[in-house]
Amino acid sequence: MKNFSLQFLTIFLFFSSALHAEKIAQFPNVSGNVLFQVQADRVMSSQKSGVSPNNAFVYVEPNLSLNFNKNWSIKTDWRLQPNNILTTRNSAYPERYRTFLQSNRGLNLGNEGLIVEELKLHFENEDMRFFVGKFDPTFGTAYKKTKRIGVFTSQFTEDYNLREKIGAGITALLESSDISVNSFFNDTTGLSRSALDDRGRASRNDPVAGNTGTLSSYSVSMNGEDFFGVENWFYNAGYRSLGVDKVDNRRREKGYVFGSEYLYKIGEETSLIPFVEIAKIDDFTGEKNRNAHYETFALIGKYSSWTGSISHLTRNIKQLQRSSNISDRQLQISAGYKFTNNLTLDVTRANIKESGNKAVLIGTTLSYLYQF
Repeated sequence: MKNFSLQFLTIFLFFSSALHAEKIAQFPNVSGNVLFQVQADRVMSSQKSGVSPNNAFVYVEPNLSLNFNKNWSIKTDWRLQPNNILTTRNSAYPERYRTFLQSNRGLNLGNEGLIVEELKLHFENEDMRFFVGKFDPTFGTAYKKTKRIGVFTSQFTEDYNLREKIGAGITALLESSDISVNSFFNDTTGLSRSALDDRGRASRNDPVAGNTGTLSSYSVSMNGEDFFGVENWFYNAGYRSLGVDKVDNRRREKGYVFGSEYLYKIGEETSLIPFVEIAKIDDFTGEKNRNAHYETFALIGKYSSWTGSISHLTRNIKQLQRSSNISDRQLQISAGYKFTNNLTLDVTRANIKESGNKAVLIGTTLSYLYQF
């Protein structure tokens, strides 16, 4: 299973290229998109010693669907990322997606791992969606890169994104909203490895929340628009409950999230978008009395192809079984431009506090979205 992800993606891309080249209008066909990103950031100043100033990496996320007919398909999502920079295999902080002030910063080209993020059988009609396989259950939206709230925001809020689960889910498609229910457990199969730079298989013995091998974990979420009848007011709400094995100092994780954003239009080309998302998670990662609170506040301005934003993010985790709590934050000021061919450039200055150390980072991301 070690090279399964690379072999499967190669076959999938070959098949999709053949179908796309022939421009097949009927089924089966292949659709999707591929996100390409190049990110570079520099630590301008830091209270922490031993932090390398420069960092750069490539991130690629293919999102591909093999459609058998208008209802049935196989949907896949992949991540090609540096396993030493972007990870959820941090033994001390199992939720942590990125540590910004780490010592192994640099030009990361030899640590790229290809991860199977999602691989699921999918059914959809006008009223509902149903899927089974490996997937990312819905919980919050602040981690989505399409929001473009600064260069570092998605790498901070990815902490509480539910990722790489095995199970099933169903979504009711309503007039202006959708409601999803998912049941799952953590992926510890061969799909939890990565091709190229192998991060290793996830251990079934890891006592982290959700790692029960049974469908004892679940999430419920609701996403919609026109909140309370107000046009262009969007919202999301979610609840999660992740099971744990019966070992000392472990307890079922329970979490809540609520997010909202409003599109305020000023003329044809100008708009302001206030955004907020708050997540509260008790017994975070299954550790008893480890309670987390995340807050994201942002104001995004758009004019023609230009985007500007200011955002404030906080991560507060009280952990009674450890010697210290966590009180991290980021204040970001960002500017970006979207070119006509789905090419975007974003630049961010961030004042951060991480593990008690303050620092100033400058980051830039060049992104290209290829759709077919």
